[in-house]
Amino acid sequence: MDSSPPPPLVALPLDPISPRLPIDAPFTPAMAARAGIGRAVLDRLHREGRVRRLLRGVYLDATVPSSKTVRARALGLVVGSGQVVVGQTAAWLHGVDLLRPDADSPVPVEVHGRGHRTGRPGVRGVRYAGHDLETVEGVRCTTPLRTALDLGRWLPPDRALAALDGLLALRAFSHTALMAELPRFGGLHGVVQLRELAALADERAEGPVESVLRLCWLDGHLPTPTPGLAVPAPSGRVRLALGLEVHRFGVALLGRLSDADLAALSALGWRVLMLTPERVTRSDPGLLVGHLEREFHQHLLAQVG
Repeated sequence: MDSSPPPPLVALPLDPISPRLPIDAPFTPAMAARAGIGRAVLDRLHREGRVRRLLRGVYLDATVPSSKTVRARALGLVVGSGQVVVGQTAAWLHGVDLLRPDADSPVPVEVHGRGHRTGRPGVRGVRYAGHDLETVEGVRCTTPLRTALDLGRWLPPDRALAALDGLLALRAFSHTALMAELPRFGGLHGVVQLRELAALADERAEGPVESVLRLCWLDGHLPTPTPGLAVPAPSGRVRLALGLEVHRFGVALLGRLSDADLAALSALGWRVLMLTPERVTRSDPGLLVGHLEREFHQHLLAQVG
């Protein structure tokens, strides 16, 4: 038996970046400079993972977990008085992290009001009713419902559905309430997309990747799936991202099912495709749709053969 002592544990650098910076609050490069941390040092700390960038021009010690309070404080550093946080930024404030074209890019700061910087088509001249707005930890923003209605029009379809699913999952509004708001937007930019995606919105999606996957599935010649389908397995009921119980066919994200559960489902006649999140979000949607269709039809042939 090897009696040598175990290797020493490597401690993470948990010391405050600077005693002159609050360890639990966001800060700007200007605040860091006043604490003696220049831009070059701040950039190095970011590369090393000691700090993370929450918004453009706003950083946070990497050991501090994200929370609604932290996000509101970050926005308070960059949002001016008289401005309302909207769009992707409002979703982020409410706790919904959306897919971004560049995963390493910070959350965009989208605001409405004096000096607004959204750049979204159809935003200029937008009017928000009183019930469209609320205050979260001191930050004025659109409500989850109005944020969903905006992003359902503004974002590309896959990211828009992910936004609708994520905001609906907050349980701040119902699917019925979402559909009831649609007539307000008749004739506005993106309303056709909003109507189509609002009908598909489902709070059972567990994260934006599953929303993108569901949209790809629905673009194919496949039966309508059940999001988050629970299936009996040796370890208990396991969750599929999408599933067809009657056909015993489904999709799960890699790492969500154990090899034992996957083998057990196969023995029960299930075909479960395992996909990486990158395959879902970064590959050609047409290729992914074709893959789903081929696997499903091969499964049907195997069942009757």
